Amino acid sequence: MTSLRSLLESVREGDGGWVLDQAEGWTQGRTLFGGLTAALSAHVASLSCEALPPLRSVQVAFVGPAAAPVRVEARELRRGRSSTIVSVDGFAETGLAARALLTYGAPRPSQVSHDSTVAPTAPAPEACEAFMPPREGPQGFFQKFDIRQAGTSRPMSGGPPEYLAWVRLKEREGVDPTVALLAMADSLPPAAMAVFSAPAPISTMTWAIDIAHPVDPTGWSLLSSVSEQSANGYSLQSMSMWDEAGRRLAVARQVVAIFT
Repeated sequence: MTSLRSLLESVREGDGGWVLDQAEGWTQGRTLFGGLTAALSAHVASLSCEALPPLRSVQVAFVGPAAAPVRVEARELRRGRSSTIVSVDGFAETGLAARALLTYGAPRPSQVSHDSTVAPTAPAPEACEAFMPPREGPQGFFQKFDIRQAGTSRPMSGGPPEYLAWVRLKEREGVDPTVALLAMADSLPPAAMAVFSAPAPISTMTWAIDIAHPVDPTGWSLLSSVSEQSANGYSLQSMSMWDEAGRRLAVARQVVAIFT
């Protein structure tokens, strides 16, 4: 099973950018898992641009299928005294597959410090059952994560369109904390699937994630995902992530296309 670390270490320079030749086990249908696409964008940005400050925000548009091999190009758009903006494009055989805009910002002294959010109450990860029941056949990128159900809903459960789950990478050693966060933050299925009566295709169109703190790749993170509204074949989804101490790590939004 290819770990996230070994997959990113296999990225090679070539064809005017950086190339990922294979992504065994990291797919979702016919494309790369969206969290991996974002993580790959951040990784290539770090390879292409020198001395980047901490990553603060990522906006990704999933333009088309991103089946490996994938060629990724990063371009530094602007570098200021504390912030840097980098654009990253990913190309598959069919053309442009993803376009990402990454915003980096160096820490600076500030008198303003507050956090108005409170982590949801959840049982300990060890007390929670697996989020995805065991099944036969290929499981795609889900097999790369240890996901424990901390809420009441899961896909096709008939519960409210929201999930609460503990998440961590199964193979965690040597993974960059920010790259790990991007992969883990998109590890749950779309929350609207909780109300599905049968399996049906879905596709994430856009994903925007703002990062407050890097994740500890060796520990658990609590991930909340809520479909706030669904109509006309699209779901508007919000997501938040906390560490085991209750510190919020990131917030995110997605637009998800639903084909049922």
